[in-house]
Amino acid sequence: MSDFKRKLDQMMGDTSKQEKRIKQRVHERLWSPSKKFSWQVLFVTVALPVVALLLILTIDPTNYLSSDKGPGNPYDPLDDLAQISALQKKKQLSAVDYEEFAALPHFDQVDGLYYVDKETFSLKGNSEAMHTVIERKANLFDEVVYEAGDIVRTMTNTTSHLPTYMDAYYEVIAVPGDRVVLKNGQLKVNGKPLPSEIMDRYEKQGVTIAGGYDQLLNAREYLLLNHFPASKTVQGATITPVHKIYGQVVGVATEERTHSIYMDYLSGQLTGEYTPEQYFDLYLYDDLLGFDNLPEIPAFTQISRLGELFLESSYRKVAPVSENEVEIRYQYGREGVAEQAFTMNRDAGSERWVIQE
Repeated sequence: MSDFKRKLDQMMGDTSKQEKRIKQRVHERLWSPSKKFSWQVLFVTVALPVVALLLILTIDPTNYLSSDKGPGNPYDPLDDLAQISALQKKKQLSAVDYEEFAALPHFDQVDGLYYVDKETFSLKGNSEAMHTVIERKANLFDEVVYEAGDIVRTMTNTTSHLPTYMDAYYEVIAVPGDRVVLKNGQLKVNGKPLPSEIMDRYEKQGVTIAGGYDQLLNAREYLLLNHFPASKTVQGATITPVHKIYGQVVGVATEERTHSIYMDYLSGQLTGEYTPEQYFDLYLYDDLLGFDNLPEIPAFTQISRLGELFLESSYRKVAPVSENEVEIRYQYGREGVAEQAFTMNRDAGSERWVIQE
């Protein structure tokens, strides 16, 4: 026994039992749980995964991405591509109802962002030669410029998933940001079957929709379908970049009443007074439609995207250099996209504006 313990016992008596009780209480405080057991916490903890499982089971998985399901059977477009191409070559892919265009506005003047389609048609009770008026869209790389239901013209593009053709009218089905799921001829946009007149038309006429997609359309992609499908044909649902869409059908023009450099060009009567920008567009139009009726432009020979320059006309400015010279400059306002400039001069002999090399 220590000297201190002996003196403490002499003063207070034997303290061994009291010390033992103190040690016991300290031990209990150190080792006992800080919180009492809660049946409520246990119930909530167990219930959470059960609720989550019920939510997963009640959600229609076809409305969402299927990428988390792992690999599946890929769609092979080869057979459909061959069938669609064969129909197109035989001119059996489309059955255009031109009477639908009778309700469109008539244009007495076509210029600016508007141009006329090369195809000629007539309407019942009207002997005039008519053309649809196509609107090129401004800021097509910076905005969503088409809406579902718009009727558009496209270039002939056979390098895509399924082809589009210049002489077919297409309807916009889905726009950038939409999720498109097409499997076994069943098309859904944003998780829902597409309720529209065109789908009713396809069903009534026994038209099959070809394609296989499960993807989100990027900022420059649109899903298109033939607006005038021929009965009992296979039609490709095509995801098409915006620079392959030549514009929206917005009206009609007549060769007898409409004033336009395009009408004069198609009729071989290019004798009016036109601006340098109108002539510049006409050279692009001539190349776009494949007529090649105008003289070859040396400045264009090294450019592989003349059709896009026609569509991108809202990105260009026309600045006069002198009385007989102007500069046409494309300015996209985006880093990494080069500007392009062209010079036009007034030809002394014909008074026409021509593009210089």
